[in-house]
Amino acid sequence: MSIIEKARELGNSLSESKELNTMRESEKMMMENQEARDSIAQFDEKQRAYQAIQAQGVELTEKQIKELEDLEFKMLNNPYVYNFFKAQQEFQAILESINNIIGEAIGVKSQGCGCGDASCGCDGECS
Repeated sequence: MSIIEKARELGNSLSESKELNTMRESEKMMMENQEARDSIAQFDEKQRAYQAIQAQGVELTEKQIKELEDLEFKMLNNPYVYNFFKAQQEFQAILESINNIIGEAIGVKSQGCGCGDASCGCDGECS
């Protein structure tokens, strides 16, 4: 079996995984819930606006930071949003595990840090 065929097989296995199916189902439920969609939209709109301000070199005020934190808190306290983010994190953990296994098999250190100097962002200390 070729590497590409094995990759395709892995992709097929992932597409049938409980984690991906849970993530897709929770995303569907989240998007069908008006309150969840509204809280996401409010947070995204405010986040984009504040990112535009910061891109101009202006620091956010404490009030602006608090407002964004409150919107994020409200969004994540919606059970549909929370369930989706939780499912997304669980699926991401599977993908990270797969990447780590592949990295170990080909001799690459976990976390992608193998440069041996500070240029990789790990101060030359690889784990």
